[in-house]
Amino acid sequence: MAIQRASIQSLSRYSPQKGLKTIAILEAVQKHYARAKDASKLEQAIRSKLEAQAEFVLWWDTKGPGEAGKGRPQKNVTDPLHFRSGHDGLPDRMTISRWRRKLNDPENFELTFRAALDRYVCILELQKQAHVGQSTGENEWYTPIEYIEAARQTMGAIDLDPASTALANNSIRATKFFTRAQDGLTREWQGRIWMNPPYAQPAIVSFAEKFAISVEAGSTAQAIALVNNATETEWFSRLVSVCRAICFPKGRLRFWGPGKDSGAPLQGQAVLYAGPDAKRFCASFSHFGFLARVHDPKAR
Repeated sequence: MAIQRASIQSLSRYSPQKGLKTIAILEAVQKHYARAKDASKLEQAIRSKLEAQAEFVLWWDTKGPGEAGKGRPQKNVTDPLHFRSGHDGLPDRMTISRWRRKLNDPENFELTFRAALDRYVCILELQKQAHVGQSTGENEWYTPIEYIEAARQTMGAIDLDPASTALANNSIRATKFFTRAQDGLTREWQGRIWMNPPYAQPAIVSFAEKFAISVEAGSTAQAIALVNNATETEWFSRLVSVCRAICFPKGRLRFWGPGKDSGAPLQGQAVLYAGPDAKRFCASFSHFGFLARVHDPKAR
């Protein structure tokens, strides 16, 4: 359900007070099933809460004080003070606007739903293993946008992110991405690849090997990997073996997470490039730190 798909006729008897109470109850239910680690009921509770929020916004824009899509007072409201946002238990205007933006069509609704599920996956993962070195785009931290833009500037676009989430892809904008449930290691990688893999063992080893094999097979036109600068490890050497240039950022990256302040892992990172245009990669990433070229007589 999204705002545009809700039945306006069903709102003729809609009570905003009851609607908000339902939202609050579903929020509590959602947290309960998260603590209980009941995935199916958690998923149902999240969807039901978002549907209740969408229904409230539809009431606000069509039957309440909000002019559709704008949230401005309507002239035909008998008692506008009774329905003022932020008063009498009603959400403030920023909250209503946020719900509208995230739930206003089926595509946005599904993205919001998947992002909410991802956040709870992060929370459950943190309960199991609270270690910064394992913070990745797949678990709880996402790549700073300026690095994504530099990767897009280098390759022109991103065709595939093999270790991602729906929320992360809002920034990465890959044509295709694989989540943990889809298991990118079992899928074919093609085109221009951006990879910020899970940093935990043994996943990082497997993703590094898959990256290298895809480059060697020629199925990837260009590929960029963001990993810890673990130069002492075999998996890092495997990445270097197929790459033509490396950027070592100054300091540690400030990754971000949904609803969290930015955080830096316990060690520095490296961005590795595989492809025919190392010169362009160096131009795009030079302001982040120092660069190393891996010799290849065919590289420009």
